[in-house]
Amino acid sequence: MQHRARRQQLDLRQAFPRRGTQHFWGSTLTMKTILLATAIILAPAGVASAADIGEGSPVAGYDWSGLYAGVDVGYAAGKSNLFIAGGGFGGATDLNLPLDPDGFIGGIHIGANYEMANRFVIGTEADLAYGNTDGLIPLDASGGGFSTLLKSELKWSGAVRLRAGYAFDRTLPYIAAGVAAAKYEITAIGGSGAIEIPFHDETHVGWTVGVGIEHAFTDRWTARAEYRFSDFGSQDLSIAAGLLTKTSVDLQTHDIRAGLSYKF
Repeated sequence: MQHRARRQQLDLRQAFPRRGTQHFWGSTLTMKTILLATAIILAPAGVASAADIGEGSPVAGYDWSGLYAGVDVGYAAGKSNLFIAGGGFGGATDLNLPLDPDGFIGGIHIGANYEMANRFVIGTEADLAYGNTDGLIPLDASGGGFSTLLKSELKWSGAVRLRAGYAFDRTLPYIAAGVAAAKYEITAIGGSGAIEIPFHDETHVGWTVGVGIEHAFTDRWTARAEYRFSDFGSQDLSIAAGLLTKTSVDLQTHDIRAGLSYKF
């Protein structure tokens, strides 16, 4: 009996070698245990990393809606003509003088935008600009040489405009149009600057139209560049008020401006 039992044990050991069995079952259990432990350890870190990525990613689709205010600088080139019927010199019937003020300007603006679901943006804006925009032309009133200078000066200009554009995420090309006004002065200077006679001092009201492009380089700050044409209309010469003489002074400007705005 004992011999038979030992033989059966020997047959079992030969069929299932102890060393091979430990290698097969042991390695399998060890590998599963390592994988399970690794998954448990890395799972929270993966969730945290995903959360960090979500927090750091920029929000898609910049929203242009809201109030904003800012400053702008630029250059204005004016075109103006002074007309006095029967006031010509040297045999001319009428007086026509080109007064073309130009110079640098700077100002402020404030406005509001509303972005629709289809990415069209509409808004309104008001601005006011001051600068060194003037011109100087000689006037030969006596026919014997230039004894008088006419100085034209654009004291300030402003506008209230409607804007419309299409948003390409953070970039907004737009058009704008509205009502414009400007304070325009013309002064006759004689006697080497010792004598100054105001010819014209009026506020001209007209219209303006322009195109531009604006880009939001942060969620709050935007930069823009634009061109605008303004026609401030024509008025009678101030010094000729109450006279029967027909006079007129007109004014148009071409502006190139760059601006910086803060979105509230």
